[in-house]
Amino acid sequence: MASFNISIELRGEDDAAADYRRLRSKMSEHGFRHSVSDKAGTQFRLPRDEYTWSGYATRHEVLDKVYLILVEFIPDPGVMVTEAAGRAWRGLKEIDLS
Repeated sequence: MASFNISIELRGEDDAAADYRRLRSKMSEHGFRHSVSDKAGTQFRLPRDEYTWSGYATRHEVLDKVYLILVEFIPDPGVMVTEAAGRAWRGLKEIDLS
């Protein structure tokens, strides 16, 4: 199973805040996460336009899936998918799960 990082740029829309809320909702519905977890299971929120996904697919299949989600409500999105061999981060906000 492969892990992917997905970067998204929403362009050409007037209400960016509403678009990003809609983006989070749509991506979540399709199994994309807006967080990462460390070895202890602590979850950290990713930057606004970053997502992760793990599954049995190629980079191009993930790219196509994300693009089809986005063009439902954004006319000209930018998308980049990177297959992750590992992740490291610093300064991300911890998600309070309590």
